[in-house]
Amino acid sequence: MVAQSRRAVWNWALWTLTVPAFGLVVLVDLLAIGYGVRAFAELPSWRGLDLVFALTVSALVAVEGARRVENRRNRGGALHKDLAPAWMIAAALVLHPALAILVAVLLRIWWRIRAGKCIPYRWAFSTAVHVLGVGAAHAVFTGAREMTGDASFGLVAAMAAAAFAYVATETLLCGLAISLIVPGSGRRDTIGGKDDLWVDATAATFGCLLAAAALVSPWFAFLAVPISLTAQRALLLGQLESEVQTDPKTKLGRVDWWRQRTEEMLRTARTQREPMAVLLIDIDHFKQVNDRHGHLVGDEALRAVATILRSAIRAKDVIGRFGGEEFVIALPDTDGTDAAVTADRLRSAVAASPLAAMCAGVLDDPELDPDTFHLTVSVGVAVYPSDGHTVDELLRRADRAMYAAKAAGRDRVRLAADAAPTGLAHLTLPPAPAMPAVPPLRPAIPADPVGQLSSVERVGPTVRPR
Repeated sequence: MVAQSRRAVWNWALWTLTVPAFGLVVLVDLLAIGYGVRAFAELPSWRGLDLVFALTVSALVAVEGARRVENRRNRGGALHKDLAPAWMIAAALVLHPALAILVAVLLRIWWRIRAGKCIPYRWAFSTAVHVLGVGAAHAVFTGAREMTGDASFGLVAAMAAAAFAYVATETLLCGLAISLIVPGSGRRDTIGGKDDLWVDATAATFGCLLAAAALVSPWFAFLAVPISLTAQRALLLGQLESEVQTDPKTKLGRVDWWRQRTEEMLRTARTQREPMAVLLIDIDHFKQVNDRHGHLVGDEALRAVATILRSAIRAKDVIGRFGGEEFVIALPDTDGTDAAVTADRLRSAVAASPLAAMCAGVLDDPELDPDTFHLTVSVGVAVYPSDGHTVDELLRRADRAMYAAKAAGRDRVRLAADAAPTGLAHLTLPPAPAMPAVPPLRPAIPADPVGQLSSVERVGPTVRPR
């Protein structure tokens, strides 16, 4: 146990990062330390401690009051944004930079105490980002005030520009760090989606209003607490809507959400007279994973396959969990040839991916070899308008094609169209790899009577049982 604990600590150490990630983390930390030292060296007096106290205490009250709400929202994804920066933005606008840094550091220390376990270098990096955000906001606010003078509109514009500078600094530095620390992170993982941007906008606006109230009296900060709690609960609404539309195991869209999006795509395809493809994907022998290795491994493997599929499609494609171990993907503006190429690329990506690294933490079965634990998928393809004119028709034809792929030996792609394509002769695909960790439940289905078929072929309406 001691050795395992030590390994866990070493795995989270700063020096385990890649060179670019290590360099970014250290550089940001040093910049924040240097800016903080300079700010405190230039502090003329400690006047304003009453405002420091008011902002810090009111922020802590708001944070603690919204803790249960934020814990619920935090479970929605790896990237999490809340309204805490609003208090730091207000501090940057009404306090000397040194005192504003003091507010930010006190809030971060309280977060560290209440969070329990955390990765030290990430906490230090996040704190450094807030310090630099405070510095950027104060610098922009001061510069804008010099340009606009004492006009009321100029004050509002300066506050808005400063709040934007804070949010931009935090978003860019954190997004860059995530992209370097977690390879393969997408835009949503690094800077967030539309809901996250709305959280940033709300925090920036709230920070400006809080600063304006604090200029009148420091104790107005406490009147912002109930407003903050109400705003936190309003932000939860978007999270709940997302949870309703998202499959909890794979983080893909539920089938009802997928069908709604696909219906919209199909209407667009009819209007613009463009093709559209539907892929139905089923994991081969998935029941063997649950029966032999347990449902924890099965769930992790399901998530791993979902991650592989989601990362291998275009941004405009729509993927969802169809049910069980089946996935469904809608490909707008895609004809049969392109759909076949895409389907085979997805098939190859799953077959070539060892799932051990993606299932870390649950692959402790002694009978499971992490170097050879692979899964394969069978894919059925249907294309509008040749294979159907509604979503249900396309799904039925894709389902038949998927069953045909399984009957032909699995780890294959089958198209639902009747006529053989002219542009797929070059797609001669390798046979399915052996699966030592997941043996089949029943004898293998005999080879296709035609012999030496390509793994991408078109099939008619005949259905073979699994």
